[in-house]
Amino acid sequence: MQLGLQLHPFDAGKHGNPFDTALAVSRACEQAGLDSVWMADHFMFPDEKDLEREVPVMECFVALGAIAALTSRIRLGELVVGVPYRNPPLVAKMCATLDVISHGRSIVGLGAGCWEPEFAAYGWPYPAVRERMQMLDEAVQIVDLMLKQRPVSFRGKHYSVRDALNDPMPVQKPRPPIVIGGSGERVTLRLVARYADMCNVFGDPATVARKFDVLCRHCEEVGRPFDEVTRSNFVDLLIARDDVELKAKKERHPDFDGIAGTPDTVIAGLKEYADAGSQCITLHMPDAADLEPILLLGEKVVPAVARL
Repeated sequence: MQLGLQLHPFDAGKHGNPFDTALAVSRACEQAGLDSVWMADHFMFPDEKDLEREVPVMECFVALGAIAALTSRIRLGELVVGVPYRNPPLVAKMCATLDVISHGRSIVGLGAGCWEPEFAAYGWPYPAVRERMQMLDEAVQIVDLMLKQRPVSFRGKHYSVRDALNDPMPVQKPRPPIVIGGSGERVTLRLVARYADMCNVFGDPATVARKFDVLCRHCEEVGRPFDEVTRSNFVDLLIARDDVELKAKKERHPDFDGIAGTPDTVIAGLKEYADAGSQCITLHMPDAADLEPILLLGEKVVPAVARL
């Protein structure tokens, strides 16, 4: 099993400004042996503890490009791009550029977009779910084509391109892997079966196992081997060296709802997801900016779950 970390929107903290913190966390992940870091594609987001306050949110492609230039091994992805925010050929160009900057370490994350307040605040139309899913379907096809071949022409209901070139092409061949984020069983997971290299679902181990079963049926229906899709899910994590430290962390994060414990407890919790069929887990750690929890994860958990 592989582990990745979603970079939470960070305040400046002790590392400097929000980017300095994101970079410090990314470098700690690389040192700890994590496989990947991810950034959400949002533009404004309320503080979970104070809904009247906005947390600092950096634009994901600009931030990931800078992190790519200042790291050497760890993979970098968007979890996930809100397709309605940008023209899909532009997304393909940005993804190819990130793959060049990172020397072939990028992962392309695509989704329908769901945070209505930022659509309204930034002046984007917010189509109904059905229309956004149609837009996602077409966008995935365009991005897939533009990362593999040149020129590309495509005509759909929502998007069209004509003789589009995407030079320089990505380093990874035939293209960087595509992950489609979301757990929708009727549409999203069917799009995964048709187009994606990875999925990213949410829920407890039983829910995740059911989502993977649904994905398996979609793969059978579209004539694709289920094993071609890397199965991934999202987990909140709070790790501590001992029970005393864990108690203190729980007091600092009273609303935490996820896997919380010492390394042995964390390993057991992640194993439940491995038993449910997950091959990669993307973590959210509320105290990641402290760096020590990431290093503890690398010391005690990464070697153990690598065997799952």
